[in-house]
Amino acid sequence: MTKLDERIRAELERETGDIDELLASKDGLPDMVAAAYTGGLRRWMWLTGGITLVVTGLMFWCGYRFYIAPGTDDRVFWGVWFLVALNAQVALKQWQWLEMYRSSMMREIKRLELVVAKLVRARRDV
Repeated sequence: MTKLDERIRAELERETGDIDELLASKDGLPDMVAAAYTGGLRRWMWLTGGITLVVTGLMFWCGYRFYIAPGTDDRVFWGVWFLVALNAQVALKQWQWLEMYRSSMMREIKRLELVVAKLVRARRDV
């Protein structure tokens, strides 16, 4: 290894405690959900949450109507609408989960930026 590699390794090992402390403070699922509903796209999250509730109600209604339908034509009609509502719900929930993931990744990137800035400052002080 070169001298530069050894210096980098020594610096990283010296700062391992601080980095481990930052990485150990992971948020749980409730914190991720709350952050997504208060982040930059909070209005969209609330809108999709409301639409998801409406679509879920519609899905249950279509399932109920499918169950009590007297004829095959009615069952096909309500079954297709049930599947459409199910797909809409899945798409909306998928978007919400992706938004939570994006928000979480942005927080982790910001944490990493802070660690790098701290290492740069420590390096300049030496």
